[in-house]
Amino acid sequence: MKRILKIMGWISLSALLLVVGYGTYVYQSRPFLKAIINNDESKIYYRPVKEMQPMLHMAYAEYILKVEDSINIHTYLFKPKAKPTAAIFLIKGNGGNISTNLDLIQPLIDNGFMVYSLDWRGYGDSTGVPNYQGIMKDTEEAFVHFLNETTNDSLKTLVYGMSLGGQLAIKLTKDNPTKVHALILDGTIASAQSFLLDNVDIGFLRTRILETPQDYNQKYVGVRDIASIYNTPKLIIHSKSDRAVPFERGKSVFDAAKEPKEFWETDTKHIRTLTENTKKAIEKINALVQ
Repeated sequence: MKRILKIMGWISLSALLLVVGYGTYVYQSRPFLKAIINNDESKIYYRPVKEMQPMLHMAYAEYILKVEDSINIHTYLFKPKAKPTAAIFLIKGNGGNISTNLDLIQPLIDNGFMVYSLDWRGYGDSTGVPNYQGIMKDTEEAFVHFLNETTNDSLKTLVYGMSLGGQLAIKLTKDNPTKVHALILDGTIASAQSFLLDNVDIGFLRTRILETPQDYNQKYVGVRDIASIYNTPKLIIHSKSDRAVPFERGKSVFDAAKEPKEFWETDTKHIRTLTENTKKAIEKINALVQ
């Protein structure tokens, strides 16, 4: 009997060591999950690239804005060759930097739009480390500068948010109802919490995220805040083939929005509307500024 108990003990210990070993392996080999467990916000949501690619083929003005004592962000104003149709404040997604997203800016410039965009803290030449509240502050400071640079042009102002940037675009529009003529969202997340739920496949972590939304949804939540935007026209774009942000997230944001609004269901890769469906995208954007 003692021998059997001893064998069972060794089996239990071996099983425990295997579980611990596997858990340690998963923890060390999956940085995203490691960041969630450690609540490392800068690695959960953001995928910055510091190295800037050449932008020699683009005509643009670059600005450096001091946001905090140790934070300087770089912003960029791209102008078309002819008189601009409208001024677009573009808030990109969480990956790369301005220079790696030029393919999303070029179609707008080629079709007569002035585009202003920024690299959040930690992206490109901007200093600091990205975090939830910090990138909102960067965006707000850049928007004020954008308005100062474009006011004299008597152009309508469009706020265009992509993917994770969609949630910031919603907050910015909600806070500036008289300064934004239209809001465009492409592949937007619904909230920080939904972003995690869409990217976490481990049971206990999903339970933790579901049960403590307050730990992830802080002062701005896209699917909630859009309900507070009343008279501003909204174009909400989401691809049924989007593998980064599920289609139902964009639909939930649309359903929560007040009129006037339009939902455009596409069939492109994530936030590839401007590159894969350029003609129709430009037609719909032009309709917002008529």
